[in-house]
Amino acid sequence: MKEERVKLRIYGMTCDDCVNTVSHGLKKQDGVLDVKISLKDGSGEIEIDSDKIEPEKLLKNEVFEKPSHYRATLMDQ
Repeated sequence: MKEERVKLRIYGMTCDDCVNTVSHGLKKQDGVLDVKISLKDGSGEIEIDSDKIEPEKLLKNEVFEKPSHYRATLMDQ
């Protein structure tokens, strides 16, 4: 297992329920080990097993797919 931290800029979150929705969606993705979402900063720090998932695959998570109003981009590490 190769652990890596990935930072995301997350758009569309307006409340704690949004944070819970995004966090839950990311945690269901294979290879995601831990998720910390900040509503205030509009960001997330996701710990992944990079042997199982590439950072770019996080952007294809169901929580960011249409018709969801949440969007994400990778931030510089």
